[in-house]
Amino acid sequence: MPALDRAALALWIGLAALALARLVLGFVPGMWAWGLNLHRFLSPALAWLPWAAGAAALLPPLARRIEPAFARLGDAIARGSALPTLACAAAAALLVWLLQDRARFVGDFLIRQGTVEEGIRPAAVWPQALPLDVLLHYTLPLALANAGWTDANGAARLLGAAEAALLALVALAFARALALRGPAALAAAAVAFFGGALGLLTGYSKAFAEMAVLTAANAAFGIALIREGRGLLPLGAAVAVGLALHRSALGFVPALVLAWGLSLGGAGRARWREPRVLASLALPLAALAVMGPRIVSVARRFDPTHFASAEVMAQGGVWKAAFAGSRPADMLGLVTALSPLAVLVPALALARGLPRAREALFLAVLALPFVAVTPFLHPSGGLLRDWDDFAAMGAALSMLTAWLVAETLRGTTRPWLGVAVALAVAGPALQWLAHPTDVDRGIARALAAVNEPPARAGPERASIWDYLGTRNYQLERWRASADAFRHAVETAPSARMLQQWALAATMAGDLATAVEAYHRQLAKEPDSYSGWMGLAAVTSRIPDFAECRRALNRLLELKPGDPEATSLLHALDEEEARRARGGE
Repeated sequence: MPALDRAALALWIGLAALALARLVLGFVPGMWAWGLNLHRFLSPALAWLPWAAGAAALLPPLARRIEPAFARLGDAIARGSALPTLACAAAAALLVWLLQDRARFVGDFLIRQGTVEEGIRPAAVWPQALPLDVLLHYTLPLALANAGWTDANGAARLLGAAEAALLALVALAFARALALRGPAALAAAAVAFFGGALGLLTGYSKAFAEMAVLTAANAAFGIALIREGRGLLPLGAAVAVGLALHRSALGFVPALVLAWGLSLGGAGRARWREPRVLASLALPLAALAVMGPRIVSVARRFDPTHFASAEVMAQGGVWKAAFAGSRPADMLGLVTALSPLAVLVPALALARGLPRAREALFLAVLALPFVAVTPFLHPSGGLLRDWDDFAAMGAALSMLTAWLVAETLRGTTRPWLGVAVALAVAGPALQWLAHPTDVDRGIARALAAVNEPPARAGPERASIWDYLGTRNYQLERWRASADAFRHAVETAPSARMLQQWALAATMAGDLATAVEAYHRQLAKEPDSYSGWMGLAAVTSRIPDFAECRRALNRLLELKPGDPEATSLLHALDEEEARRARGGE
């Protein structure tokens, strides 16, 4: 069988296997395959209609019937027609704008948004952020909020919509750079666009969203540079922007150097002396020179906690911890969530013969730094919650997958496979976007993560319970919040979470539990003004006047003459006197 036919068959088998896995896992309890079991946490329509469309497209007679429409759109992409291009960009922006993330489970969603809402200086909460991250995710949204134009979440969603449109344009440019037509062009663009990173464009406010878009841009501009000699300045600009945005953009540098070498070496060597070329080369080099010291400082200060924390050392060190416990399953979850077809890369590469094309080498080098670091990166919330840390990895894998799919479809006698590919990535991506629009289903998935197998490590469990406590508190679900914080402090009894537990228990009317939580907090933070004030307020309601007086006296020791504590103490004296008179 010719290599292209083998690759096409491998692609069809892979798509069918993924569709079958999603079908089965939609009914199986457990969170081992959390990148494929999202059906469990969606409404029946959202769970099965996209799946059914993708499965139906695997049937050749059905796929052939809709292939002409896909071919026309693919040809429009190939021509770079303005109207279809703008329509795709607008549709992408509208898609993420309409599917607002209300669950807010991923990564530092609650922290980042809270920083803007409360006007806290970023250096006090996320001091590791680079200047462009602060500008996009603090300075700009705070200015918009202060002007009354939108709130913190609205500003993040506006930025996300603009970035979704940009990602769509990049995906189309990638297909054009590969000189694709028909269903193959549409399929390649779909694989490049429809990844899990879209979920970061629906209200999340952190640099990993832009890093995913920049990764795709590096791929598109690099391919254009290697194949056609154009895109030198945009590629350099993308790397320069990344270096001002997040330290992980250092991962772009090897692919950038390779693209320079492939395009400017040999016959193109004379171009090195052209002013335009020199300017294009100078841009990322200048950014590296300016941002390099800051990046190194941030990496040395903050990254050891992600790569060699006490928990990692307790598991036997960096190498053993990389694949300990549920880590292999979680890494598979990452890949299937962030790049739906990336698991097919080895099969496609082997079926068509290991690709030796220059663009394959470039895309592999672009992906390698992000893929190589994945096993050794241990975010505090675990891979299931902190998947945003790996958005660039998912985007890089999607671009490599898109190239392999494109080369498979380019000469195949089964162009209808392009229909199946496009629907196979669009369906899961739409579900990934739709799921957090329903806060109750989002909370149900978080509960499944801590209550169902596999058992998760202590810090990861604490992070998820902390999220459940915080989000339920915001929703005024006091009992659920108190219960979640109770679970959180079982694993990580920090002073902050103990106080959050006390506050939630107070709002739930469970004053005895609130007193217990405040006592535990104050054992850790004996000089906490808010802790003693909370204890005084709760004990005054029980009432336990002796404990309330002790708390108020301690407050006056911490802040002599404090007006609030003094006023409460006078009120306590009057109440005790009133009760004494009533008892005579």
